[in-house]
Amino acid sequence: MIPAFSPFLAVRYLLTRPIVALGIVGVAFSVWAMLVVDAVFTGFVGDIRDDVQRSTAGLLVTDLPHETSYEQLQAAIEADPVVLHTAPRLRHYGMLQALRESRIPIASSEVDFNHMEGGFALLLGIDPAREMQVTGLATWLPRAEKVLEQKYGRPILNPQTILQEPDPERLSLMKVPDATEWTQRERNGLPHPPTPENFRSEWPGILLSYRRLPILPMRVGEPLDLLSAGFQPAGQGEPTVRTTKVALAFAGYFATGHRLFDETTAILPIETLRAQLGQHISDPGSIDIVTDIAIRPHDGLSKDELRAGQLRIQAAVQKLLPPTSKPCSVLDWEQQNEVFLNAVAHEHSMMQFVLFVVMLVAAFVIYATLHMMVVQKWKDIGILAAIGGSPRGIGLVFLAGGLVIGTLGAIFGTGFGLLSVHYLNDVNDYLAREFQVELFPKSLFDLPRIPCRLETSWAIEVALGAIFLALLVAFVPARKASRMNPVKALSYE
Repeated sequence: MIPAFSPFLAVRYLLTRPIVALGIVGVAFSVWAMLVVDAVFTGFVGDIRDDVQRSTAGLLVTDLPHETSYEQLQAAIEADPVVLHTAPRLRHYGMLQALRESRIPIASSEVDFNHMEGGFALLLGIDPAREMQVTGLATWLPRAEKVLEQKYGRPILNPQTILQEPDPERLSLMKVPDATEWTQRERNGLPHPPTPENFRSEWPGILLSYRRLPILPMRVGEPLDLLSAGFQPAGQGEPTVRTTKVALAFAGYFATGHRLFDETTAILPIETLRAQLGQHISDPGSIDIVTDIAIRPHDGLSKDELRAGQLRIQAAVQKLLPPTSKPCSVLDWEQQNEVFLNAVAHEHSMMQFVLFVVMLVAAFVIYATLHMMVVQKWKDIGILAAIGGSPRGIGLVFLAGGLVIGTLGAIFGTGFGLLSVHYLNDVNDYLAREFQVELFPKSLFDLPRIPCRLETSWAIEVALGAIFLALLVAFVPARKASRMNPVKALSYE
């Protein structure tokens, strides 16, 4: 049972010491900071994971040997019960150059990876019809249209008709409308018939990320040159490097939200890239080569079912590869981006550690406050002990003081934290509108709103943790008071 004098004296001592407010404010600030900062960071991390998942296939068969045929592996992969659809992919590297004049001056010694004038790109060859069954390709173009409108303050035409083309042959090559290519040929002084009536598009299309656009957006149908290189076997001698160039038509901008993917990747028809690598579809001896096979698994699979499917697919594919081949890999979307996601998770953990240090500072303030209270109430403690106050009751006076400080700080901090998270975007918009100051610049993060995700479990953990920490640091001065000798206390000057 708690002695009656313990809570009474605890409240009395706290009310007569204004410095107690500093401890309450310290705890409240720590709780507020942990809730708000973690909510924003959790929002960013959640958006990052969503964007990464949006740009990544559910499963990916990779590490395939050179000149692996998609048709050779397709049936074996699609026979697995976890597989819903598959799509071939071919990765290569190349240089893209727009025919129009450069709109961004770049020194000759520089290589700009983010703009067409230094157009190094990771080329991703796809079959559009199959890719739309596996990933969110169909949503990447309208997403880019929204981002461009926000960036320029006006609608930017980003036609999505190339992915809605009913003709399978035109869809496979992502061709722009006939009249669009004719107009661009005329504008750029390239060969074209006098009228567009009987003209048919010839250039394969290419999709670029909005992050690769120059200062002014490209027009749909604008011609680009793609230069790539590959090794050409030379009989029994050393292989030689063979370079190829092909004309492409800009078919639109895409945006997955995954910055690394968007900044480096250009998407084009897989048959166009195969032809660049010497495997033209018109050649009877050509191979439908792939470097990866993207897989969409059935929805609702558990992690164990998905993992079992990965092992079965890996074994089935390995049987069809040459005996001397290195083991292939079947990766889920997290494994495909393991390094990046681990780095983000590590930063999140470090941020939480820093915020915990802030909480420790507030705990030290509570300890200092209660320790000073014990010193200043030395004679009071002696009198309590002399008239029969138990050591446990005396200790509870100061332990209750720590509990009150921690509880009030946790309540105020949690309340202000919830309000801050709810109105954070409104405050940010007000500061930007009235003072041209942004807490989180939209131009830097390419976000229309500050992503805030405050988990209820985290708010409860922080509040309870603050109270527990306050009790923990209050235990030291409470223990000191409970062990005080009343004779020494009454003779203390």
